[in-house]
Amino acid sequence: MTNESPDILRFHDVTIAPDCEDESGISNLNLSLTPGALAIVLLQNEQVRIRLADAAEGLISPAQGTVTFLGEDWQTMAVNRVSAQRGKIGRVFEDERWLSDLDVDQEITLAQRHHTRRPVKEIEQEATQLCRVFSLAGLPGGRPSNVRRQDLQKAACVRAFLGSPILILLENPTVGLYADVIASLINMVHEARQRGAAVLWTTNELDVWNNPRLYATTRWRMLGSPMRMIKEAKETT
Repeated sequence: MTNESPDILRFHDVTIAPDCEDESGISNLNLSLTPGALAIVLLQNEQVRIRLADAAEGLISPAQGTVTFLGEDWQTMAVNRVSAQRGKIGRVFEDERWLSDLDVDQEITLAQRHHTRRPVKEIEQEATQLCRVFSLAGLPGGRPSNVRRQDLQKAACVRAFLGSPILILLENPTVGLYADVIASLINMVHEARQRGAAVLWTTNELDVWNNPRLYATTRWRMLGSPMRMIKEAKETT
C-alpha cells in the first residue's frame, strides 16, 4: 500500500453562489490539482466574474460541496491554521488590490515577512530578482497611487511568485499587458510546476488560451448561467 500525498487543491461537488449582479455562480464543480498541475479556465465573456480563486483560498464558503487545500477542508480549519495555510498561496487578483497605507515594495514582501522567519534582506533580494524577471528596474517604491498601472500589474506577479508558494492563483494576469508579461509568466509557471507547485489560471484572453507554450494539465471552459466548468481533453502532466 502506498501513501500518496493529498491533492494541493480539490473542489468536490462545489456550487458557488454569485455575490453581486456582475458575478456568475458556479454549479457542481469537481476539480483537483496535484503537485505540478496547471489548470487553465477560459471565461467566455469578458464581463463575467467568478469567485473561483476566493473559494480556492478559503475566503468564501461554497453553497454546497467542499474545497480542500493540502487535504484539509477550509471550512473546518482552525483560524490560526487558515492563516498559516494561506501563507503558502500566491495570487494575482482579478481586481488588483493594494493597501493605500503601505508602499508597493512593503506590500510585495508583506506576506513573507508575516508568515515566515526569513530575514527581511533575503526576502527583498528575492523580490528584486523577480522584479527583473518581470522587467521592473527594482522593487517599486512609493504608494500604489503613485506607481504606473503597468508596473503595479507586474508587481502583482512578483508578489504572487515570491516565496515559492505551493499554490498559485492567476486571475487574468495579462489583461492589457499580454506582450510584456506572457513570456515571464510562462517561465515562472514552468519553474513553479517543476518544484511541485500547482497553478490555477483563469483568463478571458484567447491569446493565453491558444498559447502553444502553456502546456496545461487540464483545460476548462465556463459555460451557462450558473456556470458549469466543462473539462476539455487532457494535454500533459
